[in-house]
Amino acid sequence: MLVSCVIPTVRRERLLAEAVESVLSQRVTGVETEVVVVNDAGEPLCPADWQNDSRVMVVNTYRTERSVARNTGAALSRGDYLHFLDDDDVILPGAYEAFSESARRNPEAVWIVASYEAVLGSEGETILVSPVV
Repeated sequence: MLVSCVIPTVRRERLLAEAVESVLSQRVTGVETEVVVVNDAGEPLCPADWQNDSRVMVVNTYRTERSVARNTGAALSRGDYLHFLDDDDVILPGAYEAFSESARRNPEAVWIVASYEAVLGSEGETILVSPVV
């Protein structure tokens, strides 16, 4: 199973690095990952170690907005499943393991929806938790 993660970004490289690395750190037997970063800044990204990972593809667009950037990433992805992640978010350890287990239990599913937790503030206060639907 190949999971493609599409991450659109515009000039938030420190946050982007955390987002990409959170995806690349997912380790699940039988699951491969690819990350498609759509840099919509109209200028190149600064070099970073994560860009050298063979699982990462960086595509440059010029201020096309998020929906076009996401669609560009989706069109270039090769995955069996598509995951969208914003450049200021991270995916928690074990998330793709839970995803793959859900996909195995429900092979006819075309959508898999997960919960999320919004955290804000210097103390890391949880402000919103969405249950799995």
